[in-house]
Amino acid sequence: MKKKWKLGIALIMIMSLLGGCYGEQEQNERLESGKIKVMYYDEQSFYNDYGNLFKMNYPKIEFDVINMNNALPNHEQNDAGDYKTELKKLIEAHRPDVLLLNENLFEDYARQGRLYDIETMIAKDKFDIDAISPGLIEMIRGKGEGKLYGLAPSFYTDVLYFNRDLFKQHHIDVPTNKMTWKQLIELSRRFTNTGTGEKTVVGLYQDYGVERMLQQVVSSSELRLLDVKTDKLLINSDGWREAIKLITDAVRDKYIYLQASNQNSGEMVEAFYRGQAAMTLNGPWFAKELKARTIFDKESKSFDWDIVTMPVAPSSPDQSANVHVSEIYAVSEDSPNKQASWEFVKFVNSADMASAASRTANGKLPARPGVLKDIEGISTEPFYLLTPKTTSSVEESLGSTAASKEFDQLFQPVLLEELQAIIDEKQTVEEAIDMLDVKGQEALQKAKNKMSEK
Repeated sequence: MKKKWKLGIALIMIMSLLGGCYGEQEQNERLESGKIKVMYYDEQSFYNDYGNLFKMNYPKIEFDVINMNNALPNHEQNDAGDYKTELKKLIEAHRPDVLLLNENLFEDYARQGRLYDIETMIAKDKFDIDAISPGLIEMIRGKGEGKLYGLAPSFYTDVLYFNRDLFKQHHIDVPTNKMTWKQLIELSRRFTNTGTGEKTVVGLYQDYGVERMLQQVVSSSELRLLDVKTDKLLINSDGWREAIKLITDAVRDKYIYLQASNQNSGEMVEAFYRGQAAMTLNGPWFAKELKARTIFDKESKSFDWDIVTMPVAPSSPDQSANVHVSEIYAVSEDSPNKQASWEFVKFVNSADMASAASRTANGKLPARPGVLKDIEGISTEPFYLLTPKTTSSVEESLGSTAASKEFDQLFQPVLLEELQAIIDEKQTVEEAIDMLDVKGQEALQKAKNKMSEK
């Protein structure tokens, strides 16, 4: 809470220096006095982040903050419920003018015609939408079937962090932007058998398991797990076969080190922090963590590091399935206060608010390229180089079925078991795919049956 308070004060100071960029008299006169209902995490955070600043320029407008935390499941109950379902109930009960939605809920509401097309207001106000990352705008339009129903002030994505000192020490060329997954694994392979004992070095290190690494690869290649029209698994395909072989071979041959896949070997825990890994995939928050970690962890080391883009698919080298937005601000179609609601959405997504927000280390990236030029002295360009894929990823295709959550819970343990069997050479890739095809269809049927019983 103290951080929120500090952020609010910092933003107020910044706004006071802007000379009334938002407070033009013409804009104030356009807004009648009234109250708009706004979704946000909680009331205090809302006023610290946006409400107090907005009211400095639009004093006639009052807010009724719809607390999204009230939609969080009650974990003390056995049937805690689903956050998405609870959030929909909250929206139905309070009918907010301004909705704060994640990608999935935004797409649902856009297709149902429950959001207001803000394109006309953007044109009328000459709002500088071109300064927002074009890829993000197109992604949001794609979720609105071509119409622009909202704006996202920030996004998040991962990049490849690498230890320059290790590459230099072992005379290996550093990573480059837009490498393919095969190129990344080949680069990682070159660190095999480098160092001994406590000085053992691995190429690519991740603190998660083989199933998540596989998901990263297939997402970038737009490989789907399900045909949502026929409810058939698509895992028995050349694309899935190649991806599974690529990752399981790399883990078995120790070209890459996945912590969750090597649970009996704890010597490489947090290897990148400790200078024992040349590369790791992570988000913008990790840059701050690298600096802070050396302060409280004696095992962590300071070293020269840099970043490049996430690996890409050869068929789409300029795109990434790893770009996401968690906050899309939209105006309700049935809002009686569309003008005031739009002014708030515009305010949240303005250049000045992006500049102010970029001063905080919250793991989000401003949607406006150039606002956040560097993190800890390292250029942020790799975060912005790839545009988001507009087609469905593996997760999105799963999310398109009513039984997706149940299917995922049933299928993921099976997938992990079969992948580990390949790594342990207990079965071939082909045998594993045949097994996954059968067990996956069984899991899908069980999930559908369970949903029909509800």
